[in-house]
Amino acid sequence: MATDSQYKAEVSSLELVPQDIQDYFSAFYAVSDSPNGHEKYADMFTQHARLIMISNEANGRDEIFKMRQGMWEKVAKRSHKPKKIFAFGSGPGAEEYMLYGTVDYELKDGRKANVDWAARAYFSREGKEVRMDFYQVYLDSAAMAKAK
Repeated sequence: MATDSQYKAEVSSLELVPQDIQDYFSAFYAVSDSPNGHEKYADMFTQHARLIMISNEANGRDEIFKMRQGMWEKVAKRSHKPKKIFAFGSGPGAEEYMLYGTVDYELKDGRKANVDWAARAYFSREGKEVRMDFYQVYLDSAAMAKAK
């Protein structure tokens, strides 16, 4: 298993990317790389969140849970390496972020691929909890087709 530091991304500005958001993304990508973390993954979103993964869309935790199961149908292992987080807004309290990184895939048929990705996320606060309300991933799906 990868170390937690693998999930720690550089931030564009410490004032604009609060520590709880940095910690959230670290935890989120660790869960993303766990093949059995479907419920925990879905629980990281608000009840009515919208998730867009390339050309697939899920609305609400139930659909996100189902999409998450599908994301592991052909994948044996995945390993995210977020590189940098950028905040939108003009000061502290901004709840919208973009980030980018790479992900290594090992498919169940033994092929492997390394893919660049970018994502846009919007957060909502539920009490002390931070959850994503919107998450869209931009990824070159053709890179997966070229897996070796």
